Amino acid sequence: MKNLLEVINKVKAPSTSGSVIRAHRRNWKITLKELNEMTGIAESNLSLIENDKVEIGTRRASLLGAALGIDPALILFPEGAEGAFKKEIDRVRKKSSRLLAEKRKKYAA
Repeated sequence: MKNLLEVINKVKAPSTSGSVIRAHRRNWKITLKELNEMTGIAESNLSLIENDKVEIGTRRASLLGAALGIDPALILFPEGAEGAFKKEIDRVRKKSSRLLAEKRKKYAA
């Protein structure tokens, strides 16, 4: 019997929300129909979510997390809080740092 670690190791890196959901669902041998019955999310939408064709929000992540026994944060942020957006976040931080430094100088006087 495959364990969760074996399933996750077969998932293409980097991990996505959909791949995390699929790995946990398969680990528990839960069908899309069963997941639909637990969450109320249509099977067609579950398939789209697992294939990363649609963005998943906090509501759906919470429902799926409850059904699969995992923290919704693992679904929403499979690579950590910054993960896939690291370059964008670094860019924003750099711009913010410059702007805030200017504001400090301006209002410190």
